[in-house]
Amino acid sequence: MGLRVKIFAGPNDYDVGRLYRRDPDELRVGVDSGLERMLAAGIPIDVAIGDFDSIDPAFLPAVRAAAGIVVELPKRKDVTDLAYAVEYVLKRHAVDGIVVFGGIGGRVDHLFANVNLMKRHDITFEDDCTRMTALPPGVHRLANVRPHVSFFALEPCRGLSLRGFSYELTDYDLNPGDSLCVSNSGQGEIAFATGRLLVVASDDPASPLR
Repeated sequence: MGLRVKIFAGPNDYDVGRLYRRDPDELRVGVDSGLERMLAAGIPIDVAIGDFDSIDPAFLPAVRAAAGIVVELPKRKDVTDLAYAVEYVLKRHAVDGIVVFGGIGGRVDHLFANVNLMKRHDITFEDDCTRMTALPPGVHRLANVRPHVSFFALEPCRGLSLRGFSYELTDYDLNPGDSLCVSNSGQGEIAFATGRLLVVASDDPASPLR
């Protein structure tokens, strides 16, 4: 078994105490402004990564004192801080899942960059209103408790079937750009033969899940 990786990122518009649950074998990584959330919640920092251009400079001495490892990146680079953090972890550890807290709201270009990360890696993003998960081919059980769930093809998904949801589907080829599977609801079984599927479970922004 590998490590459960928990990455705390910006924007800092989520309730850490509600989302974060400690696992016995986990690696806690703070990325730039997400480190503020970790310090405020008293979460140990195993690795701090970033160019530190979005964190309040007043927090930096505490970050350097608390973190087991500090990786300071140049401000001019070819990857986002979060993308670097994901690759850093995968190159050094056996991993049993990556959850990123944050990374959804805020700048739309950063959101697109994070979806691109999900095309390459099995990552879950979560904040107070949304949970995004990338699934490989196979059969998956989704225990969704949010009112809305949508499915998008990150790669062509052949033979997609949805069972138990409000709108079921049988052996459908879902392609990138196809919005057939937006705004479903419920929970159930997801199965497909090839491709990569993005699952977005969300609340209405005015009433996040409690």
